[in-house]
Amino acid sequence: MIFMILIGTVLAFFLCFNLISNHKIANLTGAIAGLLVILTVLSIIGNFHDHLGMKKATVTTTQSFTSINKQMNMVLYQKLGKQGKEQVVIYKKSASQKKPTTTPAINTKNIIHHKGTKNKLVTQKQEWVYKNGFYRMMFGLAQKETFIKRTNTFYVANDYLVMTPKQAKEFGQRMKQAATGLQKQQQNPNSQMVVKQQAQQYIQGKMQAEMQKNPQLSDQQRQKLMKKWQAEFQAQMKQKAQQKLVQQVAHEMNLK
Repeated sequence: MIFMILIGTVLAFFLCFNLISNHKIANLTGAIAGLLVILTVLSIIGNFHDHLGMKKATVTTTQSFTSINKQMNMVLYQKLGKQGKEQVVIYKKSASQKKPTTTPAINTKNIIHHKGTKNKLVTQKQEWVYKNGFYRMMFGLAQKETFIKRTNTFYVANDYLVMTPKQAKEFGQRMKQAATGLQKQQQNPNSQMVVKQQAQQYIQGKMQAEMQKNPQLSDQQRQKLMKKWQAEFQAQMKQKAQQKLVQQVAHEMNLK
């Protein structure tokens, strides 16, 4: 709209001096049209330079995120620049996401708070927006609503590891070494005996509870349930061993 007004006032300025024969009226209307041209141009300049008709608005959004690794919970960050005041964060918005998301670094501040029980990303996005529909109609074609800056605050759960890509590489190497040591330990006859006893106790406890609910279980049903509980026990043992290794390596590397 502002450009149409500019064209109209410029035409009016020239027409006043060319079509109006009365010099006084021509000078008066021409001066008014000229003043309108100047005001219109100043308004356009003010809109581009000082965001005339606009205001700063902050939009806050909250979303969850997850680990970039399926085997363990982790979020990566990378410091930028010589002083390392800026950083990017690497994460996944959902478990089904194939490639991790890397936060932008330009006009974006990324903060990590390693606490809480759930992962939460709070994004505050600041933009120049028009104050109302009138200014949007007037200057909408001159300047669009524009992005100013963004602040991403990552609230990372306590059971997640936060480290750099370099640390993640070292962590993986140490995990392999620790897993090899654990496998040797598990091959020890005494360790195998302890695990076997724990498995028997687990299955017996499950069976006793099931028999109270359904005393008429057949031998075939019992065998099927025992296989199921055996698999459950092995999965739990594997998960506990994995968690123990992660905690061990994280402690060695002084990771939170």
